[in-house]
Amino acid sequence: DAFINSFDLDSDGDGIFDLIENIANGPSLPNSLNPITASGYSLDLNNDGRLDGTGASYQATSADVGANGIVDKIETSPESGILISQLSRPNTDGTGNADFLDTDSDDDTIPDSTEKNVDTDGDKIPDFRDLDSDNDGILDTDEGTGNVDGDAF
Repeated sequence: DAFINSFDLDSDGDGIFDLIENIANGPSLPNSLNPITASGYSLDLNNDGRLDGTGASYQATSADVGANGIVDKIETSPESGILISQLSRPNTDGTGNADFLDTDSDDDTIPDSTEKNVDTDGDKIPDFRDLDSDNDGILDTDEGTGNVDGDAF
């Protein structure tokens, strides 16, 4: 797209916000679509792709940013410079780019724009990172997006 990645909320154009794709253990959080940090802060409560604080209308302000330039709520402790473990820029498939720049994060030949940030089988792993998104024992690389095993998924 025409946006510079540093200003783009979806750098790879797959329909999944970079904020979500930059969460390493998002699937293990209570709600991978609206992740909450271990310290109880919402990362994107209003689902606008921007870092939030504690409420739907809250947006980080300069008062929330420490002297080191990092929003305190995403550090392990204010001024530590160490991001919470959820924000580690994962590279699910271990090839090429981190997920936020990868159009097929799990390398299953199904684009993230098709898989989206949903969890078809309820295993708390979003489909764009799940190698068997319907949990039927047949890898998505073998099934593709069709229903080859007759299980309705």
